[in-house]
Amino acid sequence: MAYLLLFSRQGIKNKKGEIKMKRFLNLLSVFVLLLGLSGVANATTINYLNTINGNEYTSPYNGVTVYTFDGAPVLNWSGNGAVVNGSTGQNAAPFGVSAPDATNYLTVPTTGGTGSITIILPNAVNNYFGLWWGSVDSYNTIAFYNGPTFVASFTGTDAINPSAANGNQTASSNNLYVNFLGLENFNRVVLTSTQYAFEVDNIAVGEVPEPATMLLLVFGLMGLAGVRRKIKK
Repeated sequence: MAYLLLFSRQGIKNKKGEIKMKRFLNLLSVFVLLLGLSGVANATTINYLNTINGNEYTSPYNGVTVYTFDGAPVLNWSGNGAVVNGSTGQNAAPFGVSAPDATNYLTVPTTGGTGSITIILPNAVNNYFGLWWGSVDSYNTIAFYNGPTFVASFTGTDAINPSAANGNQTASSNNLYVNFLGLENFNRVVLTSTQYAFEVDNIAVGEVPEPATMLLLVFGLMGLAGVRRKIKK
């Protein structure tokens, strides 16, 4: 009889051990899922979402700083560029909802047919960069740095459909608001153009939750909810 009771108690202990092991494995699987998704979160995402302000396109994201070149806040930049208004033979105002940009915008270069500007940002940590990019050209390049460390770079053909990066001054397919999300931390941006010109307005910078990070959170919560249900059972 004592032997049977001992055997039964041992069976109960084994059963409890199996339950604990299953719980552990469930939690481990959630952890692995989160770990895998966190690797995805470092990938840069490009989209063309925007907010319309009259005839202008600007950033759709809250909490970012937008530089309009029409007053405060003032963007800290230097190099072969200029804040201009209107269009000339060398630069064309970004085309908006129904007409060219009537406000000030930044153009690169202004002399020599090739050049670049360097933007120094006041915040040490940024993972988002947006700009109203006018007449996107294949020879326009945006490069991101964290101090002296190179982070990433994109040409006009990287940012939009390559066939559309042809400098058309009125087509909606290459006069659009371009958002770069999920960048590694950066505090310096270099805009370069090897021909006339790279025209931008309403530059936006800041921290925006990455799409992959939001997905990570959703899946993580779903996984934890599943583990909780199994534990209750």
